[in-house]
Amino acid sequence: MKNNLLITLTLICLVSWQCSPDPSTAPATPDGVVIPSRINYDESSRQLMKELAPQIVGTWTLRQVSINYQKNTYFHEQAKISKDTTIQNLATLTIVPAAKPRTSPIDTRRGEYDGTIQYAGKSYPIQFDMLANAEWLVSKKGPQTFFLFDFRFPDGMRIPEPEDTYLKNIGLVGDNYSLETTIGQPKMIWRGLNRGVERIELIKQ
Repeated sequence: MKNNLLITLTLICLVSWQCSPDPSTAPATPDGVVIPSRINYDESSRQLMKELAPQIVGTWTLRQVSINYQKNTYFHEQAKISKDTTIQNLATLTIVPAAKPRTSPIDTRRGEYDGTIQYAGKSYPIQFDMLANAEWLVSKKGPQTFFLFDFRFPDGMRIPEPEDTYLKNIGLVGDNYSLETTIGQPKMIWRGLNRGVERIELIKQ
């Protein structure tokens, strides 16, 4: 399900790339007729990823995690979530550029990141790969990127621990997100797309 959603979002980005920009930002003739223009999606994606990299890398506090309760959901029942819930200062997230490229040749249109999430005294490896939102590239509206946020455990058998199981059960890890941020500001907003996490406010330390 989550992989299908990410593929769908990517296809939407590619289709949207063919569209004209917002009339308010597109060039116009002297009599006010909007001149349709196209952008180079690949180059614009590369530029966005370059701009976002220093903004994303660092240590972040998950100051507010807002969860929409999903009735009769096994995972929420396991996490003992029975109503809409906001968790304060849930965890600490450290983000670094991916140690090894996950594409060959390297796809510079993507932002590839590794890191750790610290929760309840435990630290777990994470990863996510950002894809540009075509709407943002065309009109600077909407979130800048989409990505799947997940654990990055080594290959092989592993027995889950209560702490990482909880992060999965509340929908924090293993979901697709959109990302909104302002360059130079120590804040990011992630919005979950399908597992109950409505909004995460992250503050840079």
